[in-house]
Amino acid sequence: MVSEPFFAYGPASLIGLGSFRSFMTAAAPGSIALDELHRRLTTGFYHEGRLPPERDLATELGVGRRAVREALAALEQEGLIWRRQGHGTFISTHPMIDEPEISRLANNVNPLAVVEARLMIEPMLVHRAALRASKAEIAAMTRLAESARSAHDARTYETFDIAFHRKIAEASGNALFLAMFEMVISVREKANWRQVREYYFEHDGAEQSYREHKLILDAVGDRNPGLAETAMREHLSKVAQVVLGVDQAATKLPLS
Repeated sequence: MVSEPFFAYGPASLIGLGSFRSFMTAAAPGSIALDELHRRLTTGFYHEGRLPPERDLATELGVGRRAVREALAALEQEGLIWRRQGHGTFISTHPMIDEPEISRLANNVNPLAVVEARLMIEPMLVHRAALRASKAEIAAMTRLAESARSAHDARTYETFDIAFHRKIAEASGNALFLAMFEMVISVREKANWRQVREYYFEHDGAEQSYREHKLILDAVGDRNPGLAETAMREHLSKVAQVVLGVDQAATKLPLS
């Protein structure tokens, strides 16, 4: 029996091989735009925390606006940007609580309080993510962890680091837990702790975090919720130890 070409039952069988090649070529600009925007975010290209309008991006990247919209949608899905009609496209995610409330909380908590809150929430989230995350979500976590590792400055590192942790929260599959995570992270992003963040980055924080993120990723990939939870708890405890000078034992909480 003569085997059929691989495309015999795919798109090419419907539109013809020539049209299929054109279809693949037409899809390429979206990937080009996504790769370049991802590179720019990794290297801290947009220092103001805001991307240019779609039409300007299309001109800069040499692609159509449809390709730009597809790329922006992918970046938004990864939690790297958020968009508001009539206002623009911003780095990081859309805050889930009002700006005044975020500011009020940020002015009334310290970095240790944020770490304590994360230690309560994130081990629980990664436990569930290890059971529920799709292969695509795990692949996205891996890309974000690698981008954080290769970041050129503290602000860029933080963008990808937060996106990595957010993807885990999303993969937990619980909207209420995700909202709790977003509230804590929104306060963390709003608070004026620039020196704390830069200190961590400048003291090999990106490389150290990558090693710890890799342990988390391996546990999630192996569908081992207990190990994933332990790895997340140890990761956050080490961050507190390095950044805040807190003894690691002081951040240990009972396992859920």
